[in-house]
Amino acid sequence: MYDCVEFCHLKYFLAVAQEGNFTRAAERLHLSQPSLSIQIKQFEETVSAQLFVREKSGVMLTPAGNALMPFAEQVLRLREQAVDSVRAIHKGTAPPLALGFSHFTDQALMERTFACYQRLFPESEIRPTNHSTAQLLAYLADGNLHAALVTLPIEMRDLVIQPVARERLLVCMRKDDPLASEEELTPRQIANRIRISFDPKHHPELHAHLDTTLTRAGITMQAQHICTTPSDMQWMVKQGLGWSLVRESRPLDPELVSRPIAGIELMVESAFVYRETGQASHLALLACELNNTARMRSNKTKFPTKIKPKSVAPQQPNQQMKLLV
Repeated sequence: MYDCVEFCHLKYFLAVAQEGNFTRAAERLHLSQPSLSIQIKQFEETVSAQLFVREKSGVMLTPAGNALMPFAEQVLRLREQAVDSVRAIHKGTAPPLALGFSHFTDQALMERTFACYQRLFPESEIRPTNHSTAQLLAYLADGNLHAALVTLPIEMRDLVIQPVARERLLVCMRKDDPLASEEELTPRQIANRIRISFDPKHHPELHAHLDTTLTRAGITMQAQHICTTPSDMQWMVKQGLGWSLVRESRPLDPELVSRPIAGIELMVESAFVYRETGQASHLALLACELNNTARMRSNKTKFPTKIKPKSVAPQQPNQQMKLLV
C-alpha cells in the first residue's frame, strides 16, 4: 500500500510545512506550483489522510500532518546519512575518529567500538582521549571530540545517544569480610559501608542517580574515599577502607568478591554519543553497528530483568539510563 510513497513526497511535504505556502515551497523546490500541489494531493491519497488545511493566506498542518513531521525529517536525515556512509565506505576512508572514554568505560566495549570502526573504515585512524565524563562532554560541546563512550545519564543536549551496553552494579568487598559468604546482601547489611566512590565531579548526574536510588532503599553512600580509576577503587577496598560499587563485568582482584543487593536491580547503561552535524554520517553508521552488536550480545545473555528492545536508529537524549529499585 505504501510502496508509492517516495523520498520526494516527504521532501515536498516538509517544504510546504516549513514555508506554510505552496508558492514559496514550489520556488524553493524549483517546481511549478500546480505540479507541487498535485504531488501533495497524490501523497495524501496514498496515505489516506489530509495533511494540510488550505486557506487563502496559506496552509496549516492537520493533526496527521503534525504527526508526520518528525518521521519525515528522520527518514530524510537517515537517507542522507546512508548515502554519505556508503560513499565513505566505497572510498575506503572516513575522517579520523576522535573518540573519548573515561577510566570507568568497559574495556571490552572500547575494543568492540574500535573493531567496528576499523571494520567499517579500514583505512581510517582512531584518536582516543581518556578523561572524566564531565570533561568528555565539554570536549564534545567544543568540537574537540567527535564522539564518546559514556555512562548514562547525561544532561547535555543536542547529542545523539545510542545505548550500547547495560549491566548490573554490584557491591565489592574483601574475600575475608564476614559477609562475603552471602550470595546477596540486604540493604540493612550494607547500611553505610559503601565508602569508596568515583569523584562526583567527574560524573555528577550518575553520582546523583546512584545516591538517590540507594537512599530510597535505605542505603547511605558515604563517599569518604574518592578514586579516579577502577584499579584505585579496588586497591582501596583491599586496604579495608570500605566497600564500593563495581560493574558486574569488571575483573576483580583475587582478594575481592562482588555481591548483588537483594531487592534492588541497580543497572547502568553505557552509550555511544555524538553531535549531529553535517559530518556525522560515519558516526551514525558506527552507532547503528554498535547497536546491532549490542543486540546480538544481549540475545546471548541472560539478564536478571526483562530488557526492552532498542531500535536500530540512534536514540534521543531522553532515552537514558534507568536505575531501578
